[in-house]
Amino acid sequence: MIANTQLRYIKGAEETRLAMQPLDLIKKVREIEQEGTGGQETEQEKDVKQNTAVDLSKRLKNFSSLKALEEWRKRKMERARQRDLEKTGGLSSSKTS
Repeated sequence: MIANTQLRYIKGAEETRLAMQPLDLIKKVREIEQEGTGGQETEQEKDVKQNTAVDLSKRLKNFSSLKALEEWRKRKMERARQRDLEKTGGLSSSKTS
């Protein structure tokens, strides 16, 4: 449990820290930033976001294509194993293992 003196010390330190912040300056800087951008995104920011979205979309398509290709390859290999087992009666699986 924190003693009353420690609690007063903590509150006093927090008040001092808050009093030292240049709140008016921070507010003015934010206003200037809003005026500079017109409150909207710049064309460059829009382009960056658009390029990022396109890149992500391409990567997702490539990933899903690769995943589909891998699944197809696995199914094909399994079918080939099954055909081989049917032809040889199971002898080839001991050779490949």
